[in-house]
Amino acid sequence: MKPTDWGARLSPALLLFVLILAVAGGVAACAAPGPAADDSGLQITLLYSRGGEIMRVRLADAAGAAVTDAVVSLEGNMNHAGMVPVAAEGVTDDADGSADGQYTLPFAFSMLGDWILTVTVEQTDGTAVKRDIDAQVTSESVTIAGTLQAETPGGELQVTDVRARPAPLAGGTGAVYLTVVNGTAEDEQLAAVSSPVAEAVELHETVDDNGVMRMRHEPEGFAIPAGGTLQLAPGGKHVMLIGLAAPLAVGDTITLTLTFAHAGEKVIQAPVVEIEGSGQSPMHASDGDDAHMEHQPGASMTPTPAEEHDQEHDHGTGN
Repeated sequence: MKPTDWGARLSPALLLFVLILAVAGGVAACAAPGPAADDSGLQITLLYSRGGEIMRVRLADAAGAAVTDAVVSLEGNMNHAGMVPVAAEGVTDDADGSADGQYTLPFAFSMLGDWILTVTVEQTDGTAVKRDIDAQVTSESVTIAGTLQAETPGGELQVTDVRARPAPLAGGTGAVYLTVVNGTAEDEQLAAVSSPVAEAVELHETVDDNGVMRMRHEPEGFAIPAGGTLQLAPGGKHVMLIGLAAPLAVGDTITLTLTFAHAGEKVIQAPVVEIEGSGQSPMHASDGDDAHMEHQPGASMTPTPAEEHDQEHDHGTGN
């Protein structure tokens, strides 16, 4: 038999089988890819309120901006035979009443010991990111990824993700970002912030005023509902440092005092780190500000640092 005659000797059934295998292989090669590998740069932070049996999952992109359009689910497991995993079904960001990058899920640890918390983030492009995070649960405390969580039965205020932007000029402005989780049963208010590194410290919010981004001073501060969160992030709410005593360089750490309406004062440390994606204008990049807008009409082009800040920021009502 010639080598070229082998196909003619095959039975029709066998030929059909070979054809099916070839088609199946082609379909598999062209199939849509599965969930993306965990290389997205997504930042995932877990905050557990022990009193309320609530797990909050904070999502941010590589630049630190809140991710508000995902669906987040959570599963907790232990390496114990017969262990029944604790699972929380997927939720959207606004399920807790605010789209702030904090996803609130009901969750309670069922046993003491070492846990693996698997966070699944379903993204709008159809891909998913999964991440395993270690947790240790004792009768006295809960520690997640090395961070001690709220312990008191009634919950407490937790301040996380504190960071300051670099600012190269003394006398200029700087910005600080952070997240406050209100684990208590009463509404709170971040009323004021102070720091020895600046002449003045104010709470600001970047707002869109008919297509023009403006900075609005919030003298009353920011509300934090019971069981809710407050996120200060680039391009939104933030702490403004005015009249810096010295430049802020990457690697520095500054001290701030947060004043809450009910909880009183809380002293925190803010590391100075590179922060991208804040919408900074090249005209004023030297000020280290969160986001800048055009000068007010008639403003001097050679202002003092305090005047410069007033020109660049809208301290009105923002109407």
